[in-house]
Amino acid sequence: MNEATATVTKSGRIGFLDTWRGIALIAMASYHFTWDLAMFGYIPPETPTEGLWRLYARAIASSFLFLAGFSLFLAHRKGINWPAFGKRFAMVAGAALLISVATFFAVPGGWIFFGILHNSPL
Repeated sequence: MNEATATVTKSGRIGFLDTWRGIALIAMASYHFTWDLAMFGYIPPETPTEGLWRLYARAIASSFLFLAGFSLFLAHRKGINWPAFGKRFAMVAGAALLISVATFFAVPGGWIFFGILHNSPL
């Protein structure tokens, strides 16, 4: 058994890929925590959008998009399973639409129309 197949579990999970996904989620949570700190006045309000924090956000977004693309490749390397792809695409697009609509009514002057789900920058 070679090294590449040794990391795949019985359920078909790839350990290093799951680890990187977990790291990306922790990074995202830590970055969004800076928004909370800024909102409550513990740090200057521009902190999450400037300097190294801005680069950190871009690195996190890049890692999410890379991991999603790599996972898509792994899932469909024998050919695209259009029904499965369509279902996942509809779920992501629906989540983006739901967030935009909900925040449009909840916060009319600050609704969310950008981000990873929308695949667009701020």
